[in-house]
Amino acid sequence: MLAPRLQKAINASRSFHLARVMSMRGPLTFDGWYPRDHKPSAPPTNEEERRAAAVKYGLRPEDYHSMDKDDVIKFAGDYPDLGIVTYDHKDPYEAWTDRQNRRNWGELVPIDMMRYRGDRLTFTGLEAEDYTTWGSIVMCLRVLVPMALIAWYFCNDHPNALRWRNPAMPKQYPYDFYRAYPFDDPRKYPIVNYSFDLE
Repeated sequence: MLAPRLQKAINASRSFHLARVMSMRGPLTFDGWYPRDHKPSAPPTNEEERRAAAVKYGLRPEDYHSMDKDDVIKFAGDYPDLGIVTYDHKDPYEAWTDRQNRRNWGELVPIDMMRYRGDRLTFTGLEAEDYTTWGSIVMCLRVLVPMALIAWYFCNDHPNALRWRNPAMPKQYPYDFYRAYPFDDPRKYPIVNYSFDLE
């Protein structure tokens, strides 16, 4: 059994640490803001629950559509299905609160919003005809074929590959200087494997 004085000190330190953590919670300490009010709840089963879910998310009842319960990837309780709204779907000239992401303060976001940001996929469907199989192949070949030709040209080991003049034989010497190097007389080693005769 701990002494009463030690027990009081432990309890005081616990409450001090708890108060410190509670004071650092940031926006959770705002009046009227509770995470339980913003977490998705069970999907609506009748018209009254559907209207309550629409009011909860700030939508008109006729605009509220819940997620499909059979969609195991996107299903999130009573969170509304807003469809696919990409960065390119939104007007670039509107005075957005967040201009970088084209969003307004308090605006509902689709459940897969991170997939369709401005720096990611922003497919609107209007570009569908531009992304055909042959178009993709041609786009790749426009880069790869010139790269291959330039690489072949500069990596060719033929002696006359990079010369912009008529090919010429190597300079012919009367003596074999390589055999005579460094101390012998090159005149001892005449080169006889070719002749200068024109006959």
